[in-house]
Amino acid sequence: MRATRSATLLALALLAGLAADVPGGARALAADNPPAGVEAAQWKEWTAVVDAWFAAEDDAAKLAVETDAAKLAALPEAAVAPLAARIFDLAGKTGPKLKKTGKAYFYDEKSKKGLYMVGAAAKRPCGLLIAMHGGGEGQGDAGGAFGTWGGATGNGFTVIAPEVMTKVSSAWNEEAEERMVLELIEAAKRTFPVDTNRICLAGHSMGGDGSWMIGGRNADVFAAAAPLAGSVMPYMKGEAKNRRDTKLSDYLGLMEGVLPNLMHVPYWIAHSADDRNEAIHPDDIATGHLKELQALHPGRYEFNYDRIDGNGHALPPKGVGPIVDWLSKKARVAYPDEVVWETWWPWKRDMYWLHCRDPKDAWRFHAKVVAPNHVEVSGTTKLVQGRTEPKELELTLLLSPKMFDLTKPLKVTNGAAVLFDGVPQRSLWALLVSAARRNDPERWFEAAATVRIARSMWRDAWER
Repeated sequence: MRATRSATLLALALLAGLAADVPGGARALAADNPPAGVEAAQWKEWTAVVDAWFAAEDDAAKLAVETDAAKLAALPEAAVAPLAARIFDLAGKTGPKLKKTGKAYFYDEKSKKGLYMVGAAAKRPCGLLIAMHGGGEGQGDAGGAFGTWGGATGNGFTVIAPEVMTKVSSAWNEEAEERMVLELIEAAKRTFPVDTNRICLAGHSMGGDGSWMIGGRNADVFAAAAPLAGSVMPYMKGEAKNRRDTKLSDYLGLMEGVLPNLMHVPYWIAHSADDRNEAIHPDDIATGHLKELQALHPGRYEFNYDRIDGNGHALPPKGVGPIVDWLSKKARVAYPDEVVWETWWPWKRDMYWLHCRDPKDAWRFHAKVVAPNHVEVSGTTKLVQGRTEPKELELTLLLSPKMFDLTKPLKVTNGAAVLFDGVPQRSLWALLVSAARRNDPERWFEAAATVRIARSMWRDAWER
């Protein structure tokens, strides 16, 4: 079968005479110091592109560098670990860092934009818990969430409690707030020794909404989540509101981009049936769908549902201690052999080992390793008024030796159609869109295969 990454990287380190003390198994090398077996001119070109990516000031400029990188020659295996090391070294130095304790403003101290509170764990490496507050119109306080979840530092978590920038009832479902949470996570990686396989979300009330929505849309980032007295955003009939006394027939469904993505992210859900602030109905609907997904995919879609009565909108009767203990024992599945990705934001271009340069809202990709070096994929889209649907969807599979033998042909199929059959090439592009974009030493990719999938008509993942 395939050689393990550890054996490969050890061999590379020995060949290049490098120390295996940073991610990638190699020390970052200068542009004029190519590793053994790599031509000096090529090494200089590749390092220049890496440096240009980190110098790029915005997403459009980074995309342009990635486009140029895709045109370069394939990487020899000997170049992969040293380039990855250079990327991770720069990723740790480029971008904002956080205050290590207390309160600060992430975006701008003067305008008081992006308030967050932080408590650092003593343990190294540490987990990371994003604690989201409740609130509503004109309400919301990071201190409340920090007071509830700050004790998780004793469980090995560094705790970050952000505060929404616009205090409205659905604030954690807003794009700006979601991006702030993700950017705080990236900054935390530059500040603390974060184990990227132990990043979790938790919140109560509106913070529970955020745990559902941000966790589902970015499932590949998180090990587990705990939404308390919150919900996936529901679609309602007419003027109906999400209230305890609202008829179930007034609920038309739940917002896309969340539930199908939770194949590998355990959820602890807690809600009281008499909650008048946030009705329990969306959680009942969501957990019903998750049960159907469990039946379709045994061993996937793990969740606990503490459905009680008589607790109103309060925290669970036993507090959050048992939930924090549960979160602390969870680890992300970094390289799952099956992925469902229901897209949402156009800037969220990847999910685990799937990548789409131009995702639209509510496209659903399903990819599964069905045999060694054989992936079955499908793609569906939901009909939306005014949208011109493509006949084909483009999807890129990001490839790692932890999942595939990169020395042998990879086959990608969609039913009887063979979409790709060949030996994939290692590329600087794959390193940039994975290692550089995410600064995640526990999950990065060195090769890629792009396919075009005939679009299927929309169906829910839980339909048989």
